Amino acid sequence: MAPPDPHRDHPQRPGRRRRRLGLEGVSTLVQTLAILGAGAWGVYTFVYEARIKPGLAPPSVSVKTDLVRVGERGDRVAIRSTVTRTNVGQAGVRVLGLTYTVIGLRTRFSEPDREAAETTAREAAFRAALSGSASVESARDYVRESGAPILRQGVLFSGATALPSEPSELNPGESVSRDVIVYADRKAFDAVRFEVRLAYAKEDDPPVRLRFETGTDGVLATVPAEPCPAPKCPLRTTDFATEFSLW
Repeated sequence: MAPPDPHRDHPQRPGRRRRRLGLEGVSTLVQTLAILGAGAWGVYTFVYEARIKPGLAPPSVSVKTDLVRVGERGDRVAIRSTVTRTNVGQAGVRVLGLTYTVIGLRTRFSEPDREAAETTAREAAFRAALSGSASVESARDYVRESGAPILRQGVLFSGATALPSEPSELNPGESVSRDVIVYADRKAFDAVRFEVRLAYAKEDDPPVRLRFETGTDGVLATVPAEPCPAPKCPLRTTDFATEFSLW
């Protein structure tokens, strides 16, 4: 009998062929599932970043005021204030209320013959307040005093009132500016303080009815017309204040 030819193909057993086909099928299935899973994850990530995540993010609006002296007439100084509100969050925002208060500030300086005594008294009061106050301030020879409000303006936008009013929505990254001219008397005041208060909510949340009120300091603000207890109340606020010298 001739010896077997080593180069001749030998028939495989049926069990071994089925095992190989089964392993190849499992490998193909795993690769297919991995590709489908990666695609599904990519779609989910896109939808989450584009739709779900912005909807879960809290509303956030920044406010800034740019002040420029634009003219003088006698002792009157004209100041242009440009108030810019910007949606710095990821969700659309519905602005509900905006208030604007300008308060005159006076500076009282110490008399030369009483300067040392007043400075010593202020220093003693300052040191005494360091351990028991949330905020402290001390100047060497003068005291800042608030005067009367010079200008107060307020707007309730659509959703905050049943009266006819204009809407004010901000998309993410969008800004809106508002110019106001203020006239201040240099004989009555040494500086003015501009205070801006903004009330807003997420665009998808139900609006909150507001009303105006003034505090003991005369600053105009908006507050809910009906009780709106936290944490369910969708209302958010942003305050900004800056000062401008009339000298």
